[in-house]
Amino acid sequence: MSDEIFKKGYTILDFRNTICITAIQEEIKKVFSSPIELHYQKLLDDQRLNMIKQARDLILEKNLVKKLLLDNIDSLTAFMGLDIDIQSGIYLRVSRPNHESDFIDWHRDTFYGNSQWELNFWFPVFPLEKGAGLMVVEGSHLLPMANVRYVEEKNEFRKQVTKGSLASILGYQYAPKSEDSISDMDLSSVKLLAPKVGQAVFFFGHLIHRAQNCSTKMRVSIDVRVKHMLASTSTKSGYYEPLTRSAMTNCIEKMESIEKGALCGN
Repeated sequence: MSDEIFKKGYTILDFRNTICITAIQEEIKKVFSSPIELHYQKLLDDQRLNMIKQARDLILEKNLVKKLLLDNIDSLTAFMGLDIDIQSGIYLRVSRPNHESDFIDWHRDTFYGNSQWELNFWFPVFPLEKGAGLMVVEGSHLLPMANVRYVEEKNEFRKQVTKGSLASILGYQYAPKSEDSISDMDLSSVKLLAPKVGQAVFFFGHLIHRAQNCSTKMRVSIDVRVKHMLASTSTKSGYYEPLTRSAMTNCIEKMESIEKGALCGN
């Protein structure tokens, strides 16, 4: 795995335990009776976004994504070590076929506060139809960012996204950016990754990527970020929480807690 992710910027992992994916599907079905057919319903944007948030909140309440990663922790710790943080929120993407407004354009997560130390898990919740998946520019994690700049949003829906809005909370960007590696993109390096249910794309957030759905069904996926507990980040306080800790770290944290209590006179 290490050689592939170093070279390409991503790898595809197989989950050995998929019980939590089944549980995630059931939570989503409580809100969307037929998630992959949602595009046939005539919903206003606010109705659709509120349904996505409701389903996301159900998944978060039961910690299903965190449990999924813990159930399949071996490949993650083999690459990152035992002291791992996970994004406290998740992004549930429910993307209609050929609706550009449902996607985020080409970007790096490092445009928006994440560092090169942070990696993404992206996985489908329901089977992907042909033409749907995650597009990446293979090897672009090794290309330096050049001339990072704000760009004018041309999509009418995304143009209305503001900081703190429901769309922003659900992962839409309110101040889109680009840079020279994107404007000068080598299209031969673009890969459409379409993992099966029970697989995930594990990739550097610094990799240039975007979503795609040119199929005839909804694309339902989840993405979440992870990092080593000591890795730098410019994300806001509370963005991360502990996923797993080594025995050494647990011991040190216990000692520091005792010492802090003693200094406070407890």
